[in-house]
Amino acid sequence: MRALSCLLLGPLVLLGCGDNGGGPADAAAIDGAVADAMPVDGTPGPDANPLMPGTLAETGLCVDAACTEIASDVLAYTPSYILWSDGATKRRWIYLPPGSQIDTSDMDYWQFPVGTKLWKEFTRDGVRVETRLLQKNGPDPGDWYFAAFAWNEAQDEAVAVPFGVVDALGTDHDIPSRSDCRKCHDRLTSRALGFGAIQLDHDAVTGEIDLADLIADGALSAPPAGAAPYFPLPGDATTRAAFGYLHSNCGNCHNPTTDINTTDMDLRLRVGLLGSADAAPAWSTTVGVPNSLTLAGATARVEAGMPDHSAVYLRFTSTNDALRMPPIGHELIDPTGQQILLDWITAIP
Repeated sequence: MRALSCLLLGPLVLLGCGDNGGGPADAAAIDGAVADAMPVDGTPGPDANPLMPGTLAETGLCVDAACTEIASDVLAYTPSYILWSDGATKRRWIYLPPGSQIDTSDMDYWQFPVGTKLWKEFTRDGVRVETRLLQKNGPDPGDWYFAAFAWNEAQDEAVAVPFGVVDALGTDHDIPSRSDCRKCHDRLTSRALGFGAIQLDHDAVTGEIDLADLIADGALSAPPAGAAPYFPLPGDATTRAAFGYLHSNCGNCHNPTTDINTTDMDLRLRVGLLGSADAAPAWSTTVGVPNSLTLAGATARVEAGMPDHSAVYLRFTSTNDALRMPPIGHELIDPTGQQILLDWITAIP
């Protein structure tokens, strides 16, 4: 209703990550608003997207346009394992409707209540460049709306950029299009990639929430039993670091629920498959497994003790756009991630 009121008061730009080639084919202009996947009669489209606010200030994250103060009903969090974004620093928040619960009957793929909002703010080279929004607008797993807001030079307002921005505010940071957002988020049924059981199973810093907080607040429909950590990763510290890194940076596509061809390599952690390091899919589907793609120097997906003969490592460190992994979302190789994978593969006997 708030979005409709704004529409009546003046022009409203529908935000979202639009296609690089000019936006989604089903985008339509309605009285100055851009409707994503929405017919002209004003009913929601196939992913339940209504008209959305044109500024970040209208989404409920902050109490002021410059976002110097976060709304009191919005909760900050940080995932255990961070997605590399070319060195950008990030802050994250979630809003859960009062009295609602996250459906955790499948602990690996949480289903969020209608009205859930998640935000992620990106700062690159000391400049706040964008804030993204994911909003659950309907009951089905795919009923999520994806949005991106670009900050202005004065840093006092962020406005919707449906089709993305190249080199935002003079940095090397590109704000993604809507289709680029979905290339990652649509690979998992829960859509919220960094807010789940494994990613929140740590002791959060003061002012942020973790898995134990959600359990204590009654926010989970089927909370795990026991005490934190609820889902400890197997293996030594080197192995755990590699599993966590692959989970966050590769497992969003390389997992059994994906709808794209990623072979049978499974790099996403799941709570029921943490009994031992060599039984974890990130190990059993990579170590000693022949590579499905001909790649110079690679003798296996992961060749024990030999990073330079491991396809996972070679593609992660490649600067060739046709070979590098992940294929989107970054332009620079992550030196920390490179070291994590190097240490892990080298240590495998």
